[in-house]
Amino acid sequence: MSGRSKGRRSSRAKGRGKSRAKGRVRAAPDDAPRDPDPPEWPPATEGSMDTLENVQRKLETMNAQADRAYLRLSRKFGQLLLHQLERRNFLIQNIPGFWGQAFRNHPQLSSFLNNQDKEVLSFLNSLEVEELGLVRLGYKIKFYFGRNPYFQNKVLIKEYGCRPSGQVVSRSTPIQQLPGHDLQTLSQGNPDNSRSFFGWFSNHSSIESDKTVEIINEELWPNPFQYYLMSEGARAEKGKEGRPGPARPPGETPAPGVNKSS
Repeated sequence: MSGRSKGRRSSRAKGRGKSRAKGRVRAAPDDAPRDPDPPEWPPATEGSMDTLENVQRKLETMNAQADRAYLRLSRKFGQLLLHQLERRNFLIQNIPGFWGQAFRNHPQLSSFLNNQDKEVLSFLNSLEVEELGLVRLGYKIKFYFGRNPYFQNKVLIKEYGCRPSGQVVSRSTPIQQLPGHDLQTLSQGNPDNSRSFFGWFSNHSSIESDKTVEIINEELWPNPFQYYLMSEGARAEKGKEGRPGPARPPGETPAPGVNKSS
């Protein structure tokens, strides 16, 4: 397992956003205590521009200090989280079929797994999710497979990201399929190609509405154990609560850190 991780950091503002606007101060809650005697600032004078410049310099200094403090904390907790993720991966690799069952038990992910997908995913030994960039430019998902009769690849990678221009892009590893096994049951570019796992993996035509990457990153990856243990009844109930809605492209939500483990 290689890489950095920040664990579970939801793009739907579940306490995971790390980006800060320069010079922007967060408003106090409504019930926060108020200063009974707020300071009275002197009226604007000819020296106001000089005063404003000094205040701006102080803000820039404080922002620089905050950036350095954030990086120090990121490194510290990143190492702690990486250690726990490596431990988790070691334990999971000793549970046969763990990831395949977690996928099959997830209420939304299971809905587009066909019988062949389920069979192939039984060879999935490890999963790694990397969040690209401190401002969440996108995701890189790595699927590590054991030896199987379907393809030669030991690892399949799906990348989903947002360029600085705002354009959402997707790419994936070409699957080196073995004779007699066609995992891409639907043609490239077909909008219904996502109705199978490997169709979704190789499809890059409907990325703006791609919910699967978000589900893997925000639900399955942070806590696969809960889905591995989930019963059929609990899965059906959770599926009713979490009907997928329109997904937002990366970069439209607060920034998590970088998830990386193996």
